[in-house]
Amino acid sequence: MAIVDERGRIGGKVNLIDAVVAFLILVLIPVAFGAYLLFRTPPARLTGINPAKLLQGPNLRIEAQGENLRPFMRVSFNDQQGKSYQIQSTRGAMVDLPDIPAGTYDVVLYDHMQEVSRLPKALTILPLAPVPTVEVEVVGSFKGLSSERVKGLKAGDKLVSGGSAAFVLSVGTPVPSSVTMRSGKDMMRVPIKDQTDLPATLRVQCFVITSADGVLKCVVPGPVQQSDVAPGSALSLAAPDGAWASFQIDQVKN
Repeated sequence: MAIVDERGRIGGKVNLIDAVVAFLILVLIPVAFGAYLLFRTPPARLTGINPAKLLQGPNLRIEAQGENLRPFMRVSFNDQQGKSYQIQSTRGAMVDLPDIPAGTYDVVLYDHMQEVSRLPKALTILPLAPVPTVEVEVVGSFKGLSSERVKGLKAGDKLVSGGSAAFVLSVGTPVPSSVTMRSGKDMMRVPIKDQTDLPATLRVQCFVITSADGVLKCVVPGPVQQSDVAPGSALSLAAPDGAWASFQIDQVKN
């Protein structure tokens, strides 16, 4: 008995072409589904932001932390879009904030026009000039001074930044200028030609805030952005003559 008859049927019941088509369908559907799972674009989502609290002011920036982040996305704060979205990796992007007033904001991730992730009430903008809550003593240097500026800074001077103040407790002997910078996990000191540093000890008023990881830290508002009161940080302070001075902290005493 012939397996395929004169009409192309197998065993006289199933057409050979129909059988081949059915076989291909049974094979190709799982293959296509597997390819979709393998090559599909994974969904993006936000997991947090850093810092979670900022003092109100211009040129504020946060790091949006997440998973499967991609270029050409955007981040909004409630309904106000961030000024920029600079992706660092699939797990983080730097976002410049719009000029928004003090308050609490949802942080929203968009892919083109579609919302893909939201962190409710994740960002808090604090009023511009809250009352300083802590005073700490710091040791460091005024950076990049001219000879006239070196002579103009002395013990007893009051310097201001935003709603806080710093008082010069003592000054040392001028030294060739250098700055301390972070390279990976290490700190390195880089000399600056033809400029002078003035070692000094200050008593600094600062504001206590909670960072994204729940740790309390003290910050000083500045003309552009706030600075942590911590070794390596640079504070922008206005001297009594109105000129700005940069003070880099080497040590926090208390």
